[in-house]
Amino acid sequence: MSIYLNLIDPIKINFHTAPFVSICISFCFGVFSGFNLLSFNQNLIILVFTFLFSIFAFTLLKNYKLIPFISTSLIFFTLGTLYVSEQNIVGVRSNFNLSYTIGNSYIINVIEVGKKQNAWKKVIGTISHLKKGKTIIECDEDIVLFIQTKDDTIQIGDRLTLNSELNQIKNKGNPGEFDSEYFWKNKGISKIGFVSNQTYIKLGNSITWFEKWSNKSRDYLGNILSKHFKGQELAVAQALILGDRSFLDSETTSAFGNSGAMHVLAVSGLHIGIILQLILYLLKGFSKVLTRKRALFVALLFIWIYTIISGLSASVLRATFMFSVLAISQMYGKNYNPLNGLFFTGFVLLLINPLFLFDIGFQLSFLAMIGIFWFYKPISKSWYVKNKWLRKIWEGTAVGLAAQLLTVPLTLYYFHQFPNYFILTNIGLMLSTGLILGFGMFIFGFYWVKFIGKFSVFLLTIVLTFTLYFVQFIDGLPGSIATGFVLNWQIVIVSYLIIISFYLFKNSSSKIKISLFIVSFILTSIVIFQRFNQLNTNEICFFNHSKLTFTIKQGNQIYCFYDGDSTDLKKIDFFIKSYQKIYPGKINYLTIKEKDWKIKSNTLNVEIKKLKMGRFIKLNDTSFYVKRNEKDTAIIDGSKTLLMPWLENGNSSEYSLNKGGIQFLF
Repeated sequence: MSIYLNLIDPIKINFHTAPFVSICISFCFGVFSGFNLLSFNQNLIILVFTFLFSIFAFTLLKNYKLIPFISTSLIFFTLGTLYVSEQNIVGVRSNFNLSYTIGNSYIINVIEVGKKQNAWKKVIGTISHLKKGKTIIECDEDIVLFIQTKDDTIQIGDRLTLNSELNQIKNKGNPGEFDSEYFWKNKGISKIGFVSNQTYIKLGNSITWFEKWSNKSRDYLGNILSKHFKGQELAVAQALILGDRSFLDSETTSAFGNSGAMHVLAVSGLHIGIILQLILYLLKGFSKVLTRKRALFVALLFIWIYTIISGLSASVLRATFMFSVLAISQMYGKNYNPLNGLFFTGFVLLLINPLFLFDIGFQLSFLAMIGIFWFYKPISKSWYVKNKWLRKIWEGTAVGLAAQLLTVPLTLYYFHQFPNYFILTNIGLMLSTGLILGFGMFIFGFYWVKFIGKFSVFLLTIVLTFTLYFVQFIDGLPGSIATGFVLNWQIVIVSYLIIISFYLFKNSSSKIKISLFIVSFILTSIVIFQRFNQLNTNEICFFNHSKLTFTIKQGNQIYCFYDGDSTDLKKIDFFIKSYQKIYPGKINYLTIKEKDWKIKSNTLNVEIKKLKMGRFIKLNDTSFYVKRNEKDTAIIDGSKTLLMPWLENGNSSEYSLNKGGIQFLF
């Protein structure tokens, strides 16, 4: 933790002391513009207009000191826009309009392999060639595949030939649904395919020696952990030490998320900082052999090797690069502005891959670091603790609070929930995270020494067991997670403007501070009122799913009716849980496959009947008829007619589920 605390000094944002703040922000806006907007010519018109308007503003204001700042910002905004346009990575690469249908075949280079679930393995690959009849077309488009395989032989670098159909990735439009279309688009992917084990052939492997070394190293270290740990202890060890989350089950992942400890499972700046601190501490014992500069060089070399082995994720790259910049600056005795170093890191990473800008982990990690730089000192100084150990705990808590302050709006926007006991979680895991990483590195180094290896495994087992128990305990506390937050982007932007204003005007008059508090109170009241409405919504919702599924929400109770059995429940539970995040309530699952239902209470009267070709549902005074067959011409007077997703929309009075979930208030 101290590696973070050493970075934090009062920081004044100044173009001359921190030029990469404006450079990186301008470049980000340029990347966003190039990714979402327009053709090159339209962008050029906008850029010229912006430049002319800025010159006019300078003339009007006669504030020539701003010219270096504004002109630099405009230049890097332009570079960001043109960089994305020239790279042609807007959504996907150059073959966006190619048709991948049955009858065509294509060659895939595997670039990422996910966890095997049941008989399916998720694979991300690049189409290098498309064969359409007798024509062979060179391609360069990334796709996501789910391949049916009986073994785990598919590896990174494999070349596969396929003849399966590829489809455009589309959301189903159900309430609370994860926006997979946007998620994959921001990774340069727009198509998905489901491949049976009879429709692909493995041609060979073209992996580079560097990738082979990285994969073998990760597998070697993973096997060491697998020999000594089992179950979710192994899963947490793999995730926290090696960045491999494929062993985690949904219950453990949910518990970490609900308790506010998800950042612990993703290798990031916290882990890099702890490892760097551990290495520097160990190297102190060799001070007679290693000078300070050499010790820093060895430590940096080690964390870069660790970064490569852990998978080169955006958050790890960001942290490792930033700590490297910090160490090199200290090594040569130059003044270092940590905020400038952070934005320099962001700028370099976006040059490597502009799509990092849309990575949620990348966004949250940067905001967390800015929060620490800005607000750690004011928070830690707000309460003086005399006791040395309690002061350490308070300092760690202050770091967590500062990081959370800048990530909350984005967290609520993406995930619609907030962990109420995140402070308690951070205190509990403050020590255990460092111990897990420390013992893990010790096991890798000395597992072959029988006594030392066994003792380290014993200690790590205790820490892992405590970590799992503690996280599950927090998750089980009443009100551990607050759901029902539905923020639009306008509220998110206003939230960040308020937070930035608090920082910029922290030394201003009390009138300005009171005004900011009033605006904050109004905004918070709006968010709370919106959540109150979500909590108390009474509605029936029909979902876009292959089997009829609908929910009736009354207050804090959600009754989910589904036309299926226990084997269908896992898929249904997935999107119902997403619905529950924005419309909180206790879920009650009821199957309508074999029976009709009648539920009657003081405020709720439900009747569900299975008819010849569809379903009749009556809710209080409103009735619905769901058609399941295209030959069904039945019309039930006074009922709203809904069509299952595979049916075409018949007339304007019918509601088609293939366009998304449909909600009716009652």
